[in-house]
Amino acid sequence: MLNNIDTLDPAYWFWNADTIKELELAFNQITGPIPVANGNMTSLEKFSLGGNQKLTGIKYKLSDGLCYLIYLDISSTAINQDMAEFMDLLPSCSKSKLQFLDLSSSNLTGQIPKWVNHWGNLSDLFLSENRLQGAVPREIGTLANLRRLYLDNNQFTGSISEEHLANLANLEELDLSYNSLHIKISSNWFPQFSLQYVYFARCKMGPHIPLWLKEQTSVTHLDISDADIVDHLPSWFWSVFSQAHYLNLSSNKIKGRLPATLEFMSSLSMLDLSSNSLTGLLPKLPKSLVSLDISNNSLSRPLPKNFGAPMLRDLVLSANRNNGTVPMYICQLQYLQMFDLSKNLLVGQLPQCSKSKYVKEDLNTAVDSALTQLSVLILYNNNLSGNFPEFLQHSPQLAVLDLAHNTFVGELPAWIAEKLPGLSYLLLRCNMFSGSIPLELIGLQNLQILDLAHNRISGTVPHAIANLKAMAQNSRRYNPLMRMYVRPITVSVDIEYSVKYDDSLPLVTKCQEIDYTSTMKYMVGLDLSCNNLVGEIPGELASLVELINLNMSHNQLSGEIPEKIGLLRALESLDLSFNELSGEIPWSLSEITSLSHLNLTYNNLSGRIPLGNQLQTLGDPASIYIGNNYLCGPPLSRNCSEPDATEDYTDVTEPNKRDFHFGWLWGMLWEFGWCSLSSCS
Repeated sequence: MLNNIDTLDPAYWFWNADTIKELELAFNQITGPIPVANGNMTSLEKFSLGGNQKLTGIKYKLSDGLCYLIYLDISSTAINQDMAEFMDLLPSCSKSKLQFLDLSSSNLTGQIPKWVNHWGNLSDLFLSENRLQGAVPREIGTLANLRRLYLDNNQFTGSISEEHLANLANLEELDLSYNSLHIKISSNWFPQFSLQYVYFARCKMGPHIPLWLKEQTSVTHLDISDADIVDHLPSWFWSVFSQAHYLNLSSNKIKGRLPATLEFMSSLSMLDLSSNSLTGLLPKLPKSLVSLDISNNSLSRPLPKNFGAPMLRDLVLSANRNNGTVPMYICQLQYLQMFDLSKNLLVGQLPQCSKSKYVKEDLNTAVDSALTQLSVLILYNNNLSGNFPEFLQHSPQLAVLDLAHNTFVGELPAWIAEKLPGLSYLLLRCNMFSGSIPLELIGLQNLQILDLAHNRISGTVPHAIANLKAMAQNSRRYNPLMRMYVRPITVSVDIEYSVKYDDSLPLVTKCQEIDYTSTMKYMVGLDLSCNNLVGEIPGELASLVELINLNMSHNQLSGEIPEKIGLLRALESLDLSFNELSGEIPWSLSEITSLSHLNLTYNNLSGRIPLGNQLQTLGDPASIYIGNNYLCGPPLSRNCSEPDATEDYTDVTEPNKRDFHFGWLWGMLWEFGWCSLSSCS
């Protein structure tokens, strides 16, 4: 294991060692097929080749010398064979003995053969993450010794009935997730097995929560997310699963209120009830809870002053109707990493968490009252007020801060770069922040999205903007919204991790608000629009070559557009409209081949409009230049060869000079209303 073996040479000594019972070759760099020489290992019971991603399977039937084989692991390889063909190449004499077979993530195709029941002694069958299709054969239900059955992440279709499960009395773990399966089990059927792990994500189980689950009191992990359930949670649900560690009922249409308390669920560490229709109040939570997501429901009323769960790492309550203020209890959640209260009805100022000690009543110990582990704070779309949160000085791990669409005021603090060195996403749009852009802010070397739009920021754009290194160079980025949660499965490795994106970040680009989750790490943007910025656009801006979105519209910027703006080759959206920019449009702009949205309206630009293949592809190109009376050339009808380039000219596509000031004033008023109201509503 992990010896960097890259080939299974038939000449290796161990192939002829007829006394070896276990051969562990997992997680090496083995290429090619399994050699027939293994048939000489007549005592071999355990054969593990998992994790050799270039291992190409079996070309010839494995020798019947492997009659004692009880454990075979070829997971995470490149078998790339039809499953029936592969199974047919296994030694015939091992059919009555093989207990453990792991073929997960091995690029298997075809269907599970009906004669899978020939391996009647199987206790563990793992076929996860392949390209298997068709119906799951009923014959699998005759494998009476099966303890673990994992068929998730394939392309299975059809239905699962009692006949598939009735004889599996020893079954403890069942995973049918992420297939197109319909679970058709009678409401009066009660299975013989007692499951511990139950995964049915994205299978059709509804409309009601299956009644057969009522008898499964040993379940520790239950996932029935996105299962077409339209039902109230039955009264028995919480007591039956009171010993559960992991519960995921997300993306259904489950109705009703949560119990007043869940403290009796003493083992629960992860609870996901997101995207349902739950109402009422957030209950008192168990002490063991680490991750909670009840986003996209209809919870209402103020958040409790103390809702328990002191070990919480992830708390996602976005898109509900919670009102009142953010409770001071949040400051006591010293392990909190992800905190999302966006899209609620919260008001008032945030609690002032500090580094001072408080006495924890249940433990009689003093702990920090500060969110020192916080990495993601998302509070957009509330009515929160006050200054920039001072308590964030004690959150050095912070990577995402979204305070957009609130009523925060005051200046941006000078300590932001020193205290939050890892900040990557800063979204403050649609507040009432004032003052200038602090030079210290430009020192955030990991910052890849800066959105200060729709505030009252004044002063100039700092020339030191080139110090935003994450916007200037292609660095390795990670997605702080991505959370890894444990999905226990004892196969070739002890723990399998699954990916979950805690909510999404809405980013404005190309005049649209787009929700980013898994793709957020690729987004690089600078939005300073709708402020009171003056002075020139610094030429150093052209060094931010990773920018995808650049919006500096609706300010009072003057001077010329930087000549080297064409260096921003990744730019997809550029908006410099409604400023006082003058001079010619740089010809380098035509070299930005990725540009799909451009707005230069209502400036004082003059001269010939650059030509270029990309500029010609933009929709309604003439509208890009409205309000610039002295531009000429296609797509406008004004000819640049006229004797006086500054002479008043009437064109159907743009206002004439005597109407220019009125048109500009009307446009500014209309756009100011858009800046201050529509896009911040």
